[in-house]
Amino acid sequence: MNTPEHHQIILKHAVAKGGTGNVMEALKWDVSRFDEGFAIALDIQNLDYVKLLYSNFNKNLIVVELTLVGLAMGRE
Repeated sequence: MNTPEHHQIILKHAVAKGGTGNVMEALKWDVSRFDEGFAIALDIQNLDYVKLLYSNFNKNLIVVELTLVGLAMGRE
């Protein structure tokens, strides 16, 4: 897994969606990789790129909102 590549995919997806996005949708992953997606969401939250808003395993949702730092990174 190339984590920085995944970070960029998620950030660009959230920029395209207006500032919030589903990590699992951005990565095109099904629920079998939910734990991995959640770990990546926590990683990018710890880097202050996003804030984790909501997650739901049954709906395969990990919703994040961009911070100003994340918005700048996603536009690169």
